Amino acid sequence: MMNKISERKSFFGETASLMQDPDIKILLVDDREDNLMSIEAILEKENYVFRKASSGKEALKVLLKEQDFSLILMDVEMPGLGGFETATMIYERDKLRHIPIIFITAHDSNLENIYRGYKMGAVDYISKPIDQEMLKARVSVFIELYKKNVQLKAQEQKLIAINNELEHKVQERTDELTRKNLELEAKNLELERINNDLDNFIYTASHDLKAPMANLEALVNVLNTKLEGKLEDKEEKLFNMIGMSIDKFNNTIKDLTRITMVQKELEDHKEQINFQELVADIKIDIAHLVNESGVTFFEYYDVGEIVYARKNLRSILHNLITNAIKYRSPERKAEVKIQTYCRHQAIVLSVSDNGLGLSEEHQAKMFSMFKRFHSHVEGSGIGLYIIKKIVENNGGKIEMESEKGKGTTFKVIFDQQVQTDENNPSEQAKK
Repeated sequence: MMNKISERKSFFGETASLMQDPDIKILLVDDREDNLMSIEAILEKENYVFRKASSGKEALKVLLKEQDFSLILMDVEMPGLGGFETATMIYERDKLRHIPIIFITAHDSNLENIYRGYKMGAVDYISKPIDQEMLKARVSVFIELYKKNVQLKAQEQKLIAINNELEHKVQERTDELTRKNLELEAKNLELERINNDLDNFIYTASHDLKAPMANLEALVNVLNTKLEGKLEDKEEKLFNMIGMSIDKFNNTIKDLTRITMVQKELEDHKEQINFQELVADIKIDIAHLVNESGVTFFEYYDVGEIVYARKNLRSILHNLITNAIKYRSPERKAEVKIQTYCRHQAIVLSVSDNGLGLSEEHQAKMFSMFKRFHSHVEGSGIGLYIIKKIVENNGGKIEMESEKGKGTTFKVIFDQQVQTDENNPSEQAKK
């Protein structure tokens, strides 16, 4: 990691140095010292850095050590290795091909020599005697080109550096997401294993407890029969309390079994179910509770039917309706409102009451197992936990709104969509 950081710092440092004005180095090649001094004197005010060579051979030696020249000014006519031959040898090296060469030639040079010079790689000619302003102008053109090329190279390296940095950040983010996904998958697998173990434990425990509880109940019944008429009132009450405890224990075992069956019934056969007909059927089953409470029902079915497992939908509606009646307020006549409608094209079942309601503190624990907040009403505290599991196992969700002393509304949002008229005012009101 530290190596990568160092590399990036080094790369950005090199790029920053390229963005500054580069040193301009010019190689002067002429076999006459006075010519070299003359050219240097003409250009010295431009703050160029000069290297001088008195022959083609010496120029090649200089270029072997230093390749960062901006320009070469070279005389054509030199003893031994001439200007053209020197240029040919210079441009044979890849590292030197970028350096422009301006040939300095005699005034009477013919076109053939000029053509030969261009063929060797020359970029310009200056004739002797040298015109000072012409020399400055020609040199300045190539120096500006050199500077532009350096700047372009710096920009290119900067873009490469930025791109590399972005790729590095993307890779880091990808690695981080991959790591988190792997951790999440591991946690999900662990939770799934724990849930399966819990279901298996509950199922096994409830199954293994049935036999001893049945034996206990039978023994108590036998004992009760033998002692019938022989017990005092206090002892009779004790036997009744034992019987009630056995009944509660048996009901708890049944509830535990129901919890484990919820997951196993997920693949139950689904069919087209009419909401109104199912509610009417449930009201018949709980007729004693309906008559005792004197509850008034208000029913509105904007969505008439749904495809669902009948047993599961019946459990949901039965639990919500009976709870709405059980937890009625003694201060007012019980009312229960049952609605079905569409919200964002999803089917919603709403069951509202004007009962006791719950405080915000209790609402957060409403769907927990064995949680009960009103002790005057019989129950195991497992019904809402079960219907929440049924709904979520089928891809839906359940919401609750409650206010203490005013009532509670449960909304079941099913994982099914229907086409609705978005311009329907009654539909918009429910959203």
